[in-house]
Amino acid sequence: MARRAPGHFYVVSEVAMRGFAHFTVRSRLRADADRVWAHAASAAGINDELGPWLRMRLPGGELPDGLRPPVRIGPCRILLFGLLPVECDDLELTRLEPGAFDERSTMLTQRRWLHRRRVRALPGGCEVVDRIGFAPRAPCLLTLHYGIFRLVFAWRHARLRRRFSRL
Repeated sequence: MARRAPGHFYVVSEVAMRGFAHFTVRSRLRADADRVWAHAASAAGINDELGPWLRMRLPGGELPDGLRPPVRIGPCRILLFGLLPVECDDLELTRLEPGAFDERSTMLTQRRWLHRRRVRALPGGCEVVDRIGFAPRAPCLLTLHYGIFRLVFAWRHARLRRRFSRL
């Protein structure tokens, strides 16, 4: 079910089906889809969305140019406050094209991690849609991880809305 909040931001969620949970977060922005995509598909943009709480360190510091999915990027460190390692994401992109990526990864805490992002043009702006799915290595932590990931993606979208304004 969808819950709508001010600023055309809403979350659709489904949780806890045999150790796998997923949810969707959407935001409408008053900015050109290409501009939002250029920001979102860069290491600086990812870290702007996560900051100041988290930072993602990519191998080599940036996504390499000319990637042809499926491609394994390698281990990415997730750092709390930019300093303390709290997670390691073995990042694999299964789709990467203007306005869309699909990530399939494993993490220290997750057997399976799926992240799909779409940026699509709308009259007067664009919509960013993130779909997240995950299966924790310790199924008893599913509800805790669900809450944490929902907060992280709500924060990421709040940062996007602040940067690009709302539609």
